[in-house]
Amino acid sequence: MTRPPVMRVRRAAPEKRLQHQIRRALEMLGFDVTSTSQPQRAMMTAGIPDLYARHPRWKLRLWIEVKTPRGRVRPAQAAWIEAERAAGGHAIVARSVGDVLDALRELGAPIETHTGR
Repeated sequence: MTRPPVMRVRRAAPEKRLQHQIRRALEMLGFDVTSTSQPQRAMMTAGIPDLYARHPRWKLRLWIEVKTPRGRVRPAQAAWIEAERAAGGHAIVARSVGDVLDALRELGAPIETHTGR
């Protein structure tokens, strides 16, 4: 007797899941979020971060390169982030939603810090 084929559930790559979580958190705070990820990536400048977020009322803009906790930043990505910072912009490497929220607080976003006690 032959077994039926096993149906595999495809999961999003860990970096894509994290990117989705970050995007959702930013949108809940009122940010406009633009993704620069695939498939148009080939037409982009090498090293451009995955997300661009702006909040018109708070007057904040942030470029976000999303990496898993063990993901490595490529030289072109590090160079792009450094060039953006040198030009007065804000760009980070985020390994969690918390990294993004911390960066936004540093930029003056009125986001409360909650401690679980």
